[in-house]
Amino acid sequence: MAELSGFEVLALLKEIDSALRGTYVNNVYSYGTSQLLRLRKPGSPDSWLVVSPRKGVWISESVAERGETSDFTTKLRGELERSRLVGASQVDLDRVFELEFENGGKKKLVVELMPPGNVIVVGSDDKVLLASDEVRSRTRRVVKGEDYRPPAQGRLSPTAVTPEDVNGMWNQEKIAGRAIGRHVALPRKYVSESLRRLGLSDGSPASSLGGREEEVVSVFRGLVDEARDAPKPCICRTEEGEEIFVIPPTDAEVTFRAKSVSELCDREFLREMGEKEKENVPSPDETKRKELEITISKLKAEADSLAAKAAKVRSEAASAAAAPIEDALRILRDSGVRRGREPGSPSAVASVLFDDAKELERKSAESLVAAGRLERQLAKVRPVEARRAKPLPRRRGEWYEKFRWFFTSGGKLAIGGRDAQSNSLLVRRHLSEGDVVYHADLFGSPFFVLKEGKLQSEQEQIELAQATVSFSSGWKTGLGAADAYWVEKDQVSAAAGSGEYLAKGSFVIRGKKNLIRHALLQVAVGIDQGGRVMAGPESAVAKACSRYVVLTPHREKQTDTAKKVMKELRVPGSQAQSLDDFVRSLPAGGGKIVRRKAVAIGSG
Repeated sequence: MAELSGFEVLALLKEIDSALRGTYVNNVYSYGTSQLLRLRKPGSPDSWLVVSPRKGVWISESVAERGETSDFTTKLRGELERSRLVGASQVDLDRVFELEFENGGKKKLVVELMPPGNVIVVGSDDKVLLASDEVRSRTRRVVKGEDYRPPAQGRLSPTAVTPEDVNGMWNQEKIAGRAIGRHVALPRKYVSESLRRLGLSDGSPASSLGGREEEVVSVFRGLVDEARDAPKPCICRTEEGEEIFVIPPTDAEVTFRAKSVSELCDREFLREMGEKEKENVPSPDETKRKELEITISKLKAEADSLAAKAAKVRSEAASAAAAPIEDALRILRDSGVRRGREPGSPSAVASVLFDDAKELERKSAESLVAAGRLERQLAKVRPVEARRAKPLPRRRGEWYEKFRWFFTSGGKLAIGGRDAQSNSLLVRRHLSEGDVVYHADLFGSPFFVLKEGKLQSEQEQIELAQATVSFSSGWKTGLGAADAYWVEKDQVSAAAGSGEYLAKGSFVIRGKKNLIRHALLQVAVGIDQGGRVMAGPESAVAKACSRYVVLTPHREKQTDTAKKVMKELRVPGSQAQSLDDFVRSLPAGGGKIVRRKAVAIGSG
């Protein structure tokens, strides 16, 4: 089964940092045990980041927008929503992603791929704020409120290996593959490649590394540099099946090449996640059971390995005792047993080997005792039925919902730009015959288009003028009222005059402007019958929403205002509207709630 090694994690983090640095977390959804982060950057399409504690973290071009959430997802959204991604890094070339976010203070989203996998949020003080699975074992703790420590790495990082370390490796092991695999934190599938670059194989004698220590160090660092700076993402066929590589093995068949590791993750993991991970979210007890089972299995395997090694050393001790001193010393050297002074007789050699066998047997017994203790803990953990993810109502948005929008009291659609890019898109693509265009008589105003506006009423003129000035820069500066005007379609031109320059999102207005003076800066926000957050003039919102609040400009953070509005309007227990829906509906800047209304739909 394909999986990511530390080298693929290294390449992925470079992709994420390059493509997504500076984007904001717009929302978070569930996808089985994984999370989907929707990231947004003004003027750019939204990006999707898959965060899977079993598979990895990558930028997805194939994932569909989700409408599901779990308890953990809700908490994760609370920690990260509206935060800006400022960096991505890795811990010691291990299978650990660290994504750093900023929103006032700094937080890290840590994703550990080591089984059973974990998604953790760490504060600026290195304290755990949230974990998908808290860990309380004798070797490690990941618990809310306690210091976060990355998983311990028992082997040397490939970037930290010295010639002296290489010398120690080949002196302690018999074969080259084991010398590297046991002592260097090199992904298993790249151990063979490092040996091939040295002209060796996994089964070559460890002594083949002798005298080539500098060359071995250079090969390790070359692999790291290649994975980081010149990756060649691909799928290769190996003896274990097809696997993901960023450095194609010298003698392996490449079955698929990709432009990025993210593309490979979409190809290899997304379908499997859809089929297997869209299951119930595991409960804490199930997670604890799985963790205990894995640890017990490892301890028993370690005990068996130590016992087998002890039996082999005992056999070698018996052979050494009956052999000439030269042969006995050769047996001692080949065994890899550490010694002080060289023994002077076969019986002394045998004594050294017997002592080592006893030590191995002691360690084997300790591992079995530890496994037994954990088995007693396991017997007390009862598996419980996992809670199902709570589905969010999914609704296909209308085309105009990417803009600011509302329906007038006369039922006409009014749509406004959010920024220079959407202003340009609105006028160039959605302005039709019979429409009229509104703009505030001040710098930093959106364009509002009233569909079929040639037939507008006087009340609708007031509503459009009010919306245009309210969503302009006047709101942030705290104005109480401002002037606006409207023109017909053929008065708006994207062509600047000779010698003139038009900034992006700007247009030339020719001919008479129909001025509307002293339009109030005031916005009503409600939820319509379709569950959508609608914002606009009070007379328009009252026609479509049974409950709404009215805001005026106020010196407060936009997100704080959005939270207050959401608390006022959202039905308790409903997940239909997120905080981002309310933030997007408000003018740029904070507001003060001055009125709360409940009306019968359609009443005046």
